[in-house]
Amino acid sequence: MYRYLLSLLLLVFLCTGVRAQQPYGTAKSAEKLQGLSDLAVIDQMMYYIPGIGSSAREDLLRQNIKPYMMPIRQVPQMGMEWAYALADALEYYVNLNSNFKDNLSPDYISMSLANAGTRPNLVDGLGLLMNSGTVSAAIVPYNSNTIPNSVYSVARFGINNFGYLFRPETKARNRIFETRKALSRGNPVIVEMATDNTFSNLKGSGYEPSGPITETHFLTVIGYDGERETFELRSSLGRNWGNGGYITMTYDDFGDLAQTGYVLIPKE
Repeated sequence: MYRYLLSLLLLVFLCTGVRAQQPYGTAKSAEKLQGLSDLAVIDQMMYYIPGIGSSAREDLLRQNIKPYMMPIRQVPQMGMEWAYALADALEYYVNLNSNFKDNLSPDYISMSLANAGTRPNLVDGLGLLMNSGTVSAAIVPYNSNTIPNSVYSVARFGINNFGYLFRPETKARNRIFETRKALSRGNPVIVEMATDNTFSNLKGSGYEPSGPITETHFLTVIGYDGERETFELRSSLGRNWGNGGYITMTYDDFGDLAQTGYVLIPKE
């Protein structure tokens, strides 16, 4: 009788009190996880970074968070730019108040989604960061092709949510305004950028399209200059691209070419 009661109690506990750990590669899509579209809500939830951003209603004349970003990396294949942009932006927040600066793994993000049977993309990557997070690049290094079992016992880094600052149907002037506002508070902005076919091999500090728009790239906006009316963006195409991995772009070109803009709502 005693053994029967113990078995019954154990069964009840397993059915009601324990939920199995969710394995990697099972991220829900970001759309289902309530990515924010209401700009008023995004404005309320967007981080203000003390010592870097401004808490005033009027944005700064100029802003640049490049000194707080980790060094430029080179993506092993063009289809992974979105994952590197996500890791760049997230590690910026993670490292702000840390003496030890850690690179986060974009490869873990893309491989986890591939293991889930989906075609990896930025929106699903945001869902993964909301659902389970990524790990240090010391655990899953760049250009890895496997995920070690050690990921189950190490720290994860994720986000609470994210916001759509603008979409393809947003007016150009509003794309510029929302990007400046996010940066003025100290937040990087990930953008999906439409470009011509010279972009992948760009040399020099500036970019303006010189031919038909045929490519899409993911970059991180890290600064602006209100007097020159330019944005500065970083890529994951290596230090030999652009000007050491960075380019500047006029507000007008940015308003025309930036298709979708995202800002992360990191965990506190």
